[in-house]
Amino acid sequence: MIFITVNTVSELLCLLAAIVFLNKEKTTAWRLFIPFLLLTCIVEVAGIYIREFVHTSNYALYNVYVLFECGFTSYFFFYLYKAYHYKPIWLFTWLGLFAVMYIIDLLHHNFGQFVSTTASVMSVVFVLASLYFYYLKLKDEHFEPLIFSAPFWWVSGTLFFYFGSTACNNFLDYLSEYERITFSRSIRYIIYNILDIVMYIFWSYAFICRYRQRKSSPSLG
Repeated sequence: MIFITVNTVSELLCLLAAIVFLNKEKTTAWRLFIPFLLLTCIVEVAGIYIREFVHTSNYALYNVYVLFECGFTSYFFFYLYKAYHYKPIWLFTWLGLFAVMYIIDLLHHNFGQFVSTTASVMSVVFVLASLYFYYLKLKDEHFEPLIFSAPFWWVSGTLFFYFGSTACNNFLDYLSEYERITFSRSIRYIIYNILDIVMYIFWSYAFICRYRQRKSSPSLG
């Protein structure tokens, strides 16, 4: 039962939604959600196992996962931006800057801690990327009902999670004063659970919207 948590359940349900609604998807960016979410589930379970049974730090595991998280999320944002004729140089520039920050962060902590500074900067960048997508949608002359827009719901879930996690990190010292509350869980733990649930609900609905879009437009595959 120790492996059954809010995080693992929400991630697994989102993975199942991706398998059901994206299994026949031909667009690489959307289809990559299946292996990415599978990796997310594996990392979460492995992190619990290392912490609870090996009784050692799982920082190294999540440090590696951050690379995949940044790479996939950045690539998907670029996929969304391609419709507005954005060039790959912007993606490569950001990934290059991320790599430099990541290496400096690892060296600064002597490979012994989570790359929290890099993760915080990444969160801010993804918040800005989400807001910029909204700006592009507002300027777009092509009408699309947002209630059925897969990109809109994916970006909304992403924005909610990374904005919330950024705010949580900024108020980390304040939250630490109230570390233990009901059910022996920290406020940060509960906040991140809520953020996870909302993001994965939005993502799952995005997969449904993409499935509906593909069915109504066979050319999408």
